[in-house]
Amino acid sequence: MFLTHLNALRALEATLRLGSFSEAATELGVTPAAVGQRVRTLEEYLGRELFIRTPSGLKAQEDVRNVETLLTNSFSGLAAALNELKNRNPGSRISVTLPASFVENWLTSLISEFYQRHASVDMRLDASNRDVDLATENFDFAVRYGAPPGDQLEGVVLFGDYVLPVCSPEFARQHAINPFSRSLKNIPLIHVTDRTKDPSWVGFDGWGQAFGFDEEHLGQGVHFSKVSSGLQAAIAGQGLVLCGLVEAFNSIRSGLLVAPFGPKMSCKTDGMYRLLWVRDHPMGKIQRDFREWLLEKAAVLKNESESFLNGGFE
Repeated sequence: MFLTHLNALRALEATLRLGSFSEAATELGVTPAAVGQRVRTLEEYLGRELFIRTPSGLKAQEDVRNVETLLTNSFSGLAAALNELKNRNPGSRISVTLPASFVENWLTSLISEFYQRHASVDMRLDASNRDVDLATENFDFAVRYGAPPGDQLEGVVLFGDYVLPVCSPEFARQHAINPFSRSLKNIPLIHVTDRTKDPSWVGFDGWGQAFGFDEEHLGQGVHFSKVSSGLQAAIAGQGLVLCGLVEAFNSIRSGLLVAPFGPKMSCKTDGMYRLLWVRDHPMGKIQRDFREWLLEKAAVLKNESESFLNGGFE
């Protein structure tokens, strides 16, 4: 009975808004006779006529016309609620929060592969550095760099990282940078500020001290607050940027950037990139598939990075 009345109200709303059974039928995907029958069912239930039938067409009773907006808003609200529930279906949606530099400089180039496996996936990527509470916010996973998670979270290590300076090949030639250089005098430097709380993530000062550079020229240059900005400036030939290998790897692999001092002159970090989720939280098939896919991609990066650090790509 409820569905019968709901269908009758939907027919009434469409007829009021569009002005005829015929127009309402087109929108609802039924015949004009079916719309008329639904309206008559509602009239029988209410014990009164809702429309005056005239030779020129239908004319709604005055009090019926007054509820048109209420009906339209109500059905719009129901449609919005249904759409929201559909979008929250764990069978098709994945929500991941992850560092902006991670998604911009590594994951973006790979994500189309996952779409090829799951064409209907509703992927939500929160590319930011804010500290999301997975237990209270609507995310399936988080990618975080740093120390191991607390008891509330479960996770798996994706890979570690190394800090090293990179630049465009032409910039390296222009400034005659090579593994034997021990001064950055007259070399424009690109600093990325406020990267992480990990004390092992060094800046130019720490990196230069680790490899015996002239400390007088380690603080010069321009400072960016975003890794991507620093990398783009380096690709454009504007300077030597100190960054994580994970962030620069795709550009090194493609030849847009080089490590002019060689891969051995890099500083390993203590922090690790991890994929995290709430412990004992139920996980659907598509979430499990995403986790396995990301681990596969992380293993590839780890192997290729090790090859690079050992002197070259396989």
